[in-house]
Amino acid sequence: MRWNDLYVSGLGAHLPEREQTAEQAVAAGLYDAGRAEANGIRAVRVAGPDEPGPVMAAAAGRQAVARSRLDHDLFDLVLHGSMGHQGQDFWTPAHYVQGETVGGHGLAAEVRQGANSGLAAVELAASHLGSRPGATAALVTTGDAFALPYVDRWASDDQTVYGDGAGAMVLSSRPGFARVRSTASLSEPSLEPAYRGTRWTASPCESGGPADLSGRKQAWFTRHEGAYQEALELIGRRFGQVLERALDDAGTKLSRTQWFVHANVSEQIAEWGFYRPLGLDRARTTYDWGLDFGHMGGGDHIIGLNHLFESGRPRPGDLVVTVGVGPGFLWTAMVLEVLRAPAW
Repeated sequence: MRWNDLYVSGLGAHLPEREQTAEQAVAAGLYDAGRAEANGIRAVRVAGPDEPGPVMAAAAGRQAVARSRLDHDLFDLVLHGSMGHQGQDFWTPAHYVQGETVGGHGLAAEVRQGANSGLAAVELAASHLGSRPGATAALVTTGDAFALPYVDRWASDDQTVYGDGAGAMVLSSRPGFARVRSTASLSEPSLEPAYRGTRWTASPCESGGPADLSGRKQAWFTRHEGAYQEALELIGRRFGQVLERALDDAGTKLSRTQWFVHANVSEQIAEWGFYRPLGLDRARTTYDWGLDFGHMGGGDHIIGLNHLFESGRPRPGDLVVTVGVGPGFLWTAMVLEVLRAPAW
């Protein structure tokens, strides 16, 4: 979808102070040394007991709203994206975030699309603002804190290390520091079983141990000879399609863009999923920075964008591309045009 009057007015992030390095995790017997070398993640942030995902998301949201300089009563929508446990069962974290940031009585809802939660929420927020003439601003937040017994950040997924953190973005119909040129989303539900596993459960942690995401994926990807290669080809095809759609709607090509933000994934996934097939210059991404934070659930892309703009590197006229994917499978791509360097 091409957008003409949709802008990014604010970005924010909250990263816990406590750091745990991969070296420390290996020494403590929490992380396999071979996986540590192959994955390349150097460290993660670890949330404290008073920092569940929604609390961190609210902190990031307040920062983004303050940077936007938009009045609270202009916010018509709050969407909160996440991947893991949100600090309480039978609860609606989006309304907590709303109350702790902009307040009001607008629509507040939760988006659960795994690692693509943040960008999927941005796509929905863009559609909301674009279809309602009276709607001025929307706040999108993400927040995830991974902890036992629900998730083992070092071992639940052999190619992923989970770090804690939160991000926020303010979208507005009023001019901001960047214009959203386009967004696009595409699903492939035939791949959904890869993360489901082979049996249903009655409650979280029913087995008494953390989620075994590696085991679920291995069982499905090896269900017959050639299944893994078939899945990789389909994933690559859908990724290429959603990226091409967003670039076409933005009226540009990847070679004409200056920045690319993707999830904080392992070295092998980054190399074979992004850099080699797309010919990306790693220096034009946030990847090396992300190696010190790991995969922050649904927030990698928004937190990465926040870091990119805080670094002061994007210049007016630059184009920024970000693409996410989450279990389901759902891909979302966005193209931003930098209008000015934000004061912050």
